[in-house]
Amino acid sequence: MIIKIYESEVSIMQLLLIFTLVFALGVAIFAVQNATPVEISFLFYRFQDISLVVVILASVLAGALIVFLLSLVKQISFFRKIRTLEKRIEFLEKELKTKEEAEKAQVIEPEKEDTPAEEQLVTKS
Repeated sequence: MIIKIYESEVSIMQLLLIFTLVFALGVAIFAVQNATPVEISFLFYRFQDISLVVVILASVLAGALIVFLLSLVKQISFFRKIRTLEKRIEFLEKELKTKEEAEKAQVIEPEKEDTPAEEQLVTKS
């Protein structure tokens, strides 16, 4: 899909890339401005004096990894479906070719009219 912006064509992927870069820049600026040490508790673990930059960047990377893995699963399922459909297309094309060849063979060889047995006896005498 292509969107026209100011007389030029920009694809959705280009817009998505630009948005991602702007978001990453915003996260980086936010992280750098909030670089104070913090204490983090998670389940039974306690981390003390960790820079907020590290916490923010680790959270963003973990989120990106989760999104990547989920999209990878979707891509694999699409790949399998495409492969199945390609095999089906190949099978149907072979079947169509076989039927077309059978029709051509019928057109080339005219049907012979069977004469009744009585007519054959008459013609022999």
